[in-house]
Amino acid sequence: MNHVFVPFASSRQKEMVCKMKTKSSEEINEKYAVIPHVDAALHTRGESQYVDDVPQPAEMLHAAVFGSPVAHGKLLGLNLDAARNLNGVVAILTADDIPGENQVGPLIQDEELLASREVHFMGNPIAVVVAITPEIARKAVQLIEADIEPLPVVVNPKTAFEKGQIIGTARTFEMGNVDAVWSQCDIVVEGVCDIGGQEHVYLETQRARAIPTENGAMRVYASTQSPFAGQRTIANILGLPYHKIEVDVKRLGGGFGGKEDQATPYACMAALAAWHTQKPVELVLNREDDMRMTGKRHPYISDFKLGLDRDGKILAYDVKHYQNAGASADLSPAILERTLFHATNAYYVPNARIFAASCRTNLPSNTAFRGFGGPQGMFVIESAIAKAAEKMGISREEIQHKNLLRKGDLFPYGQRSEDDHVLRTWNEAAAEYDFVGTKQRVDEFNSTHFEIKKGLAMMPVCFGISFTATFLNQASALVHVYTDGSVSVTTGGIEMGQGLSTNIAIVAARTFGIAPDRVKVESTNTTRVANMSPSAASATSLLNGNATLRAARQILDRLKSVAADMLNRSDREKIQIVEERVLYDGSDSGLTWQ
Repeated sequence: MNHVFVPFASSRQKEMVCKMKTKSSEEINEKYAVIPHVDAALHTRGESQYVDDVPQPAEMLHAAVFGSPVAHGKLLGLNLDAARNLNGVVAILTADDIPGENQVGPLIQDEELLASREVHFMGNPIAVVVAITPEIARKAVQLIEADIEPLPVVVNPKTAFEKGQIIGTARTFEMGNVDAVWSQCDIVVEGVCDIGGQEHVYLETQRARAIPTENGAMRVYASTQSPFAGQRTIANILGLPYHKIEVDVKRLGGGFGGKEDQATPYACMAALAAWHTQKPVELVLNREDDMRMTGKRHPYISDFKLGLDRDGKILAYDVKHYQNAGASADLSPAILERTLFHATNAYYVPNARIFAASCRTNLPSNTAFRGFGGPQGMFVIESAIAKAAEKMGISREEIQHKNLLRKGDLFPYGQRSEDDHVLRTWNEAAAEYDFVGTKQRVDEFNSTHFEIKKGLAMMPVCFGISFTATFLNQASALVHVYTDGSVSVTTGGIEMGQGLSTNIAIVAARTFGIAPDRVKVESTNTTRVANMSPSAASATSLLNGNATLRAARQILDRLKSVAADMLNRSDREKIQIVEERVLYDGSDSGLTWQ
């Protein structure tokens, strides 16, 4: 959006900023409508409220999770006596205490909230301890003993695949005739990419606070990217209708995909404890437990084979992606789809065969992470290109440039490239940042320095924005205009540091023609916006911003009718609100927003 400033790097941007400095601040503000991040002052002063910053209700209890001490085994029994006898322990809950359905799987129903008969990874939740302080709850967890019969442990996705431990269905995208083209290739390279996982390291660990309310209902404050998923799953766990569960989210201390689905079980555990005790319960994972119990970016093992002609044109690409899903499906099948979609990155590959399988292992269920499977797919073809370049004695960039997508080129999944943006972007970036000159300087430096080396690379990225499950590409907004002229906006989007609240405030203010400080962006709440999609897929501002725009325009249209009546005018189309002044046919009418 053109009103949000970003750090600049190019000479063209620097020149633009220097020219702007000659203008008055009033002119700049009027033209660009710059407003600070709406939470900046609160963050700086430490006043921003997260889940456990909200004032504690009276008699609030605290929960901690007992997870499996082994990676795989049959759960034969639990010894809870020592933990129950610890002073301050209020309750210890297991799978037998779940009144509804013991199931939290978002895509495939293969994940129990609390393990009942078998544990599938180290840290697999088995019991929830509820106590008067978090310290007592954690101490009680250490006193629990589990009788578990060990079972074989598998952590390698290829091994899991060979054993038939496949989640969903293995998928293949194929275009052209790969097997027939190898004989035409002058250069063929093969290899294996072993891609590791990655921890999200959000500053705010997984946490939730559940508060029983009247008539058997429950209000849950959760650190989640998916309030509706939390509402739906808590309701199923407790055997309640959705309208009995209210999930509220003001902001997250980071998410990066790690709270798209994996925040849900912890909200469920807090709600289960509150339902049994009929008192507020807060559950906060410490950093160690969060890293041990939650899933990461998916590790992959990928076998590749790439064929090119002597000029560096790619003729064939054959790749097999073995995704390490962990113990349950979570969002792995959807992430696997992204890997398939992005396996050829920004290149035209006339003959391609892309195989991918989601493999069940005895690790915590891996989950969404920025890029959602795309980076893993792109990494492999870039590795193949690097290996081919080394064999041919040319630069990676030469092969990359020759194979960039052009208008009309076909992707392996059947869609055609609609323009030459990839090539144009590459050429403009190479010119803007003087790639050739920079590479020469790097080479000169490396030739004269033994102990220190510099590197330089270019990499195109072709990435699809929005959800591949297209029904999720929707959003809602609730906009109120009060009689004092202030505005309240609620959307289904989650503020998690990306600036959504600021963008929503700007959209509302610009649409109404008012000052941004008149706009308050409310918490995201399942009672105000129903059935919301997760805040993910790089589309949250786009979707929720447009919902806000549409809602505000409806109200603005009604206000124009009121203004037309007050001005005794019939043509409301000529009415505008600019800087809180009502204009008629471009002239000040004497009316204001107030």
